[in-house]
Amino acid sequence: MGESMEERFDASRAFVHIERLARLRRLPGTPGEADARAYIKAACAEGGLEMAEDIFHYTGAPLVVAMPLITLGLALLCVAGSVVYLVGSSVAMFVLGIVILGALFLSFKWSATFESFAAKDGNKESSNLLGTVEGRTSRGTVIVSAHYDSKSQLMPVSVRVALYLLGFMTAGLFAFALIAVGAVMMSGPDLSGSTAGFVITLLPAVCLLALSINVTGNRSPGALDDASGISVILELGRLIKGEPLRNLDLVVACFGCEEVGLVGSIKYMNSYAAELKESGPLYMLNFDMPFSPSGSIFLSTAFEMPPVKTSAVLNEKTREAAKSMGIELKGVYLPVGAAADHMPWVKNGYEATCFVSPATFVHSSRDTVERINREGLRRAGDIALETLRLLDQSAGTGGAGGD
Repeated sequence: MGESMEERFDASRAFVHIERLARLRRLPGTPGEADARAYIKAACAEGGLEMAEDIFHYTGAPLVVAMPLITLGLALLCVAGSVVYLVGSSVAMFVLGIVILGALFLSFKWSATFESFAAKDGNKESSNLLGTVEGRTSRGTVIVSAHYDSKSQLMPVSVRVALYLLGFMTAGLFAFALIAVGAVMMSGPDLSGSTAGFVITLLPAVCLLALSINVTGNRSPGALDDASGISVILELGRLIKGEPLRNLDLVVACFGCEEVGLVGSIKYMNSYAAELKESGPLYMLNFDMPFSPSGSIFLSTAFEMPPVKTSAVLNEKTREAAKSMGIELKGVYLPVGAAADHMPWVKNGYEATCFVSPATFVHSSRDTVERINREGLRRAGDIALETLRLLDQSAGTGGAGGD
């Protein structure tokens, strides 16, 4: 692959993909989702890359049942804690504090919930779109992925994330307080709660209850989330099709149903990842809002609580690529309130990371093409292409990890 390949990322061509996809409302199960698949297949065929449709069946339970139940259950536990604090039951306080901490710990492992639901077939149908460009001498595989579906929600993302952080943090503090107060009261002193204290302790419950009613709809054009990611990987696929990598096969993966529990990504991982890894190093570069509204580039470095770190190998190569171009690459940690298709891959031991950026207007009707930063699009494409070149070089010398 030529050293000048990064100069050939065509941001104007990529922007056209965003424009076309943003005309559609792409909630899973709607005509807009099917229209998006048709457009992607046609656009790739025009560039010489054939996309196979890998159909899967799924349930919407993670979105409409599991996540609301998790937040509702935590809220009810916190309400119970507030009540026992008010009545001054020391043993009940101590026990409920421990129970709330345990429930919080389990809720931080939400990705396992997504995986368990995604592994099961349901009565709904969608598909992943997959295209492969074989390397000249195949010694491994690199997957570039993004999701083509979209959704809107009742709450702005900034409000949702704030409620997650405030709700979970205050619930944790409240649990520790219940344990401490309960332990002290069991040894003698009476620290029964006041009415004012009772009202204050309801804060985590209020935040968590609000999260359980965050209704999903189909009003978002999904320009940044995630037509932008699709545009980057389609342009990467076109370029690599014209000049294949020397040592790595490239898989262009357009995942469906990310917005209902990372379903397409998990289905693909469960079906193909182990087999791909048998043939050599396997890397997964995901693009989910790969640049910010201001044009900055961010890389997912960790997620969940306690932090689960993304691939050190891929992060190093991506930083090296950005540095060679004089582009600042910032790390971002996603503790709660956000999910992306690379996360289950990381949790299952694969080398995976994600270009992802913070934006407050996604999942709303304001996620329009007018908010797309074209310079950010170019930067993301340039860095991604250079990262592929560096991975390809390392695979040729045996210098990259992944086995």
